Amino acid sequence: EADTWSIIEDMPVPLLRLSADGVIEVSNRPARVILGVESGAGRRLSELMEGPGRPMADWLRDTVEGHGTVQPEILQMRDKDKDVFVQVTLIPVRDGGKTVIIAVLQDATKLKTLELQFVQSQKMQAIGQLAGGVAHDFNNLLTAISGHCDLLLMKYGVDDPNYPDLMQISQNTNRAAALVGQLLAYSRKQMLRLEIMSLRDMLSDVTHLLNRLVGEKVQLVLDHDPDLW
Repeated sequence: EADTWSIIEDMPVPLLRLSADGVIEVSNRPARVILGVESGAGRRLSELMEGPGRPMADWLRDTVEGHGTVQPEILQMRDKDKDVFVQVTLIPVRDGGKTVIIAVLQDATKLKTLELQFVQSQKMQAIGQLAGGVAHDFNNLLTAISGHCDLLLMKYGVDDPNYPDLMQISQNTNRAAALVGQLLAYSRKQMLRLEIMSLRDMLSDVTHLLNRLVGEKVQLVLDHDPDLW
């Protein structure tokens, strides 16, 4: 009834009254604040929000027909400068011989943001596990290369023409081993121990690694006091 909606106008719970096909008939003040509209009457819910992973019409029809249980859905607002998510619960109600829908709204932007951050952290954890496994396999290969290179360095003297090439192999193997160590540290699979380090050398090594990650559109510049402790 009209007087009932006047009572709930300022209730702290955002509420909408929808027709069976999803047209907004009445809304209270908190609902209009979430939707960002002055009235909303006469507009379809699908005009304001993205569907819940399926056509909005199917969701409304299931609600009216009473199929399944009342489960809230998190929908994304349309035409917003930033991502805004709303949790919507639809409840069928008989009114004057017809079925209407009461929609209970709740701002779910923070919840959805935390969910996305959690998913991203799981992805990063999986990448860390992958990096650790790859690093261990590379360590085995580098150990074999480094060992055979050391044997050849013992066999060929400094005056041998092959000696500079062997030294180049040895140096590149050591650099690769350092990168593998960084991967192991990133994946938390390496035993870390405290030691005094040169910040200049450390920043230089990290810069080489980051240059491969930041992409072509980002320029990484290393600028520091040459006399770092």
